[in-house]
Amino acid sequence: MPRVRAFLTDQSARGDAAGWAAAVLATVGVLVLAGACAWLWRTDVREHLLPGRVVRPLYPVCGALLGAAALVAGEPARLLWMLWGLAVMGGLYVLLRLLHPAGMGMGDVRLSGLLGMCLGFASVWHAVLGAVAGFVVGGLAGALLLVAGRVGARSRVAFGPAMITGALGVLLLL
Repeated sequence: MPRVRAFLTDQSARGDAAGWAAAVLATVGVLVLAGACAWLWRTDVREHLLPGRVVRPLYPVCGALLGAAALVAGEPARLLWMLWGLAVMGGLYVLLRLLHPAGMGMGDVRLSGLLGMCLGFASVWHAVLGAVAGFVVGGLAGALLLVAGRVGARSRVAFGPAMITGALGVLLLL
């Protein structure tokens, strides 16, 4: 699996301006995503809200930064991976929303496409693993909250933090 860390190392090691530019663009793209996700994580926990006015502008910003990194690096296939990641992860959440609207908020659906697109920069499998990791983290967090008595069986629990933790974990660790 082509990892982001390996991409950054390979591009920096090239020793030319294009390699450095690609590494800087990818780093800034990931940092923008991580910074926004930190704010979204906190907001979703406190308010059960992932505002579209924050998530929507991240699509062109992160897409342009990571897409430019792929093109400058001479790896245009990453653009297709990003689109597939968006389609796979975003499509899964749209399907879940259609099947059970009360179980999935629109903020989660909006965020899923962004996370899928950014994970797709590494590979389509990263997007799939990021989606799975989000559900695993969400299940574990829900179970811990139930055991601790912080929520009941019918309580609403913000899912954005689990999505973000799973996706960024996959992006940064794999």
